[in-house]
Amino acid sequence: MKTLLIIYIIMINLIGFFIMGIDKNKARRGKWRISEKTLFLIALLCGSIGILIGMYVFRHKTKHLSFTIGIPTILVLQLLLISFLYSWNSKQMGRPAQAVENELALIQKLDSDTIQSFVSYENLMNSHLASGTINDDTAEAVGLFFKNFKYNIHNEQIDGDTATVSVNITNIDTHALAQDLCREILQESVAIYPTSRSSTTSDYYRLLRDTLANHTYEPVVTTAYFHLQKDESGWIILTDQTLEDELVSGFITYLNDPKILPVSEVVSIHLDALKNLTAEQWAEYLSVNDVFATYNTDYYQQIDEEYIRQLADAFDYEIIKCTEEDTTAEVVVRIKSIDMTNVLTIYKKHLLEYAATSKSIRDDDVTFSNETSRLLLESLRENSKTSSTDIDMTFYNNGTIWEIYFGNDFTNALMGDMRDAIDTFNSLTRDNLPE
Repeated sequence: MKTLLIIYIIMINLIGFFIMGIDKNKARRGKWRISEKTLFLIALLCGSIGILIGMYVFRHKTKHLSFTIGIPTILVLQLLLISFLYSWNSKQMGRPAQAVENELALIQKLDSDTIQSFVSYENLMNSHLASGTINDDTAEAVGLFFKNFKYNIHNEQIDGDTATVSVNITNIDTHALAQDLCREILQESVAIYPTSRSSTTSDYYRLLRDTLANHTYEPVVTTAYFHLQKDESGWIILTDQTLEDELVSGFITYLNDPKILPVSEVVSIHLDALKNLTAEQWAEYLSVNDVFATYNTDYYQQIDEEYIRQLADAFDYEIIKCTEEDTTAEVVVRIKSIDMTNVLTIYKKHLLEYAATSKSIRDDDVTFSNETSRLLLESLRENSKTSSTDIDMTFYNNGTIWEIYFGNDFTNALMGDMRDAIDTFNSLTRDNLPE
């Protein structure tokens, strides 16, 4: 601002000087003159020094009292005004509000030092993140965060050598931003086969940048309170975590809120990570190796592959009910998976048909194992049904995050309600036993 003002003063006075020379030349040649109103207007627009110098350099208008008295008078009045404004500004510069305004103006400029000061806020980052240096992602993230940052000094209270300045800050809706960012962080952290892991400051600010770039947030007005102490050098802002949080409109507090995301959404993010797995990833995730314990080297791999293929195609979920109370949450989830009851029912039918033949009696152990394993594979391939199993789960909030743990009931539902399937299989067996 000062640079522009200096450039303006120099330019308007150069114009005033040269326009006096031009008017003198026109007067000598008897051409159309520049009006005196225009010359006085240039003087009033802070070009009085140029006009005055031009008068005596070019010996122009020096016999006109309106100029010989008027232009110096304008110059003196302008010098008095500048002196007054300088004195007033000096007093203002020594006020607590001005010290605060100087700091807030840096946020709007966002040079590298300002960005570094925000990156260094320990609580602005997750505690597990390592410290890092500013790169393009970091600078862009901070720039986007403060893109629409505005402030208005609301009140100034001075009490001896201490003062409090309240400032209304207009910035984006940081609560909504914190929700979106925590959602992105959680999605990356629970990904079973992630493309990358967020473990550094750069990764964190990459997520922040992407979140800001991909969403639009409404402006929100918050209040920040600056506490200052006066010493020999002037008013010093006393920084603390509360002020740092207020400067970013509560963003730090929102990020550290253990319930920023409802438990239903946290559970959904974990289950979505499973839902996105391919059949190959399911096999690796479940460490499948002869899942039905057939111990048959000729067929167990085919059986595993068919079972995992159907599980990957069928898996889905629905949150039926979710109740949060303090640090505890009760969640009812409906898990959709392969219908193992139907598979074992078909398998039992094939087994009975095989047992009714004389071949089953003549077959040796190896042949018998091959045939029963083949029938299990055939039963899986004939299945086209899925099952839905409701499970009740309890989760706890440890003060930082909802701890999500899927126990045996979830595993059973995931595997196609194997318990119910085995019970059905055993009941079919008892029903077909001779009395």
